[in-house]
Amino acid sequence: MKKGKSLILLVLTAAFVSACTSQNPGASTNTGGNASAVPNEKVDQFKMPNPIEITTFKGVTAGAKLPEGDTAENNQYTRYIKDKTNISFKLLWYASGADYTQKLNLAVASNDIPDIMLVDEGTFLSLAAAGQLEDLSKVYEKYASPLTKELYNSTGNKAIEKATYKGKLMGIPNISVQADAMSFLWVRKDWMEKLGLQAPKSVDDIATIAKAFVEKDPDGNGKTDTIGLTGYDKAFENGGKASFHNFKGLFEAYNAYPTNWVKDSSGNVVYGSTLPETKQALGKLREMYAAGLIDKEFAILKNANPNVISGKSGLFFGPWWATGMIADTFTNNPKADFTPYLIMDAKGQKNNLMVPVSNRFIVVKKGMKHPEAAMIYANNFIAAQRKVDPDALKLDFSIDASYWPIGNATYDYADAVERKSEMLKKAMSGAMKPEELNPEMKDMYDKAMRDKANPRKDVKDWKGYWGYTVPAEVLKQNYNKVYSEYTAVTKTMERKWANLQKLETEAFFKIVMGDQPLDSFDKFVSDWKAQGGDEITKEVQNELKAASK
Repeated sequence: MKKGKSLILLVLTAAFVSACTSQNPGASTNTGGNASAVPNEKVDQFKMPNPIEITTFKGVTAGAKLPEGDTAENNQYTRYIKDKTNISFKLLWYASGADYTQKLNLAVASNDIPDIMLVDEGTFLSLAAAGQLEDLSKVYEKYASPLTKELYNSTGNKAIEKATYKGKLMGIPNISVQADAMSFLWVRKDWMEKLGLQAPKSVDDIATIAKAFVEKDPDGNGKTDTIGLTGYDKAFENGGKASFHNFKGLFEAYNAYPTNWVKDSSGNVVYGSTLPETKQALGKLREMYAAGLIDKEFAILKNANPNVISGKSGLFFGPWWATGMIADTFTNNPKADFTPYLIMDAKGQKNNLMVPVSNRFIVVKKGMKHPEAAMIYANNFIAAQRKVDPDALKLDFSIDASYWPIGNATYDYADAVERKSEMLKKAMSGAMKPEELNPEMKDMYDKAMRDKANPRKDVKDWKGYWGYTVPAEVLKQNYNKVYSEYTAVTKTMERKWANLQKLETEAFFKIVMGDQPLDSFDKFVSDWKAQGGDEITKEVQNELKAASK
């Protein structure tokens, strides 16, 4: 990482303040869409020159509370945006959950959409294909703030590619933190050391450790009551984000990516659950389950955390931010010491299915008079969410973020965890002055220093920073990044996907638990294809081709 990167948030805070106070911030020679721009015109990337009103509708979190007197249309977030941008949002309607989805689908089908709104990927693609969206290509070039562009650059342009349809930027995409995808194998190091075990590198090593944890009384209570690898009733689901107790990390050791659309050996986009690599991984899980190395009750568990917290298990797959659950384990057993590992495939390579870099998009209705307003709104929202605008620090962020004018989505550096880790490391080593840290990092630094002086005396301090140390260093290792090629929903999926998912889940559980032979996987594949899978695969491939033209 370049030396200046560690100070990026501090620098961008100053850049933001300068951009807001300068008479001519964000100078550009590009013209911008329908933004009524002229060559060499200097624009304000954070505020419309005159007040305007924009229509929208949004989904809000069911049951989310607002302070007395505030409404979905008039609250601290809408007032903040109005003050910053000169934009008033007229809320045509709002709803929650399934009601929102139903009303949104009706609006899209009847081409009755507002000026600006925040939509999921499926809705984005439908609107783009129907020609209902404004091209924001030139608007982005001219109006995107330095911080906004810095965030998108951190994705290696993948976020902008996600929002591009037939060569045109048709939306302003969110940005997901990519570290959230990594599935670590968390192992109780104190148990490994007691039993003389080596750190795991392969799936066979997982089996070796699990066998020892089951048979050799690692907790020293004189009973054979410990279990091996944890699991739960959704252990085969893999949306990209790592979750506790699923088998994502083990599947990746076989280059298998079930429940995702990936390229096969011929370069065709296919459903990962139907590939030979998935069968191979299921075979290993079946073998481990039969040997008693996987929790026998995993298929009926809604939550396997208690097995870890109570000290019954010291082996689970989970995300980098597992420190909360581990801290609870410390409370019960102060000697518990978990360490994260990445598991390699047969070639010694580490693989990871990444989180979709973007899955929500700010879109503008085709023909809207001021499409630049969407970019101006996004710049301010991002500055507030990343807390680089000092005025944003006055907001009460405990109020549900769905009450922002068009709803909530994450806009962060794709490598945010690694960046914060570097800042913390430099501050703790003295290479960076603590007062140079932004408020979030200064708080993390203070917790780290208190914990360093009195290790684990306050587990709240420990869990508040530790994820940015050892786990973050593991994240910095070289690994093969795999992206799901398609994360939206096709027409046939809407009708048949629920049944196909049920078919898949039942087949996988029966194979792993020994109710069906491993070769029943082949019948699952043929049934999946016959019951709509082939049709859906063609739709996915056609949609990807259409979007790339």
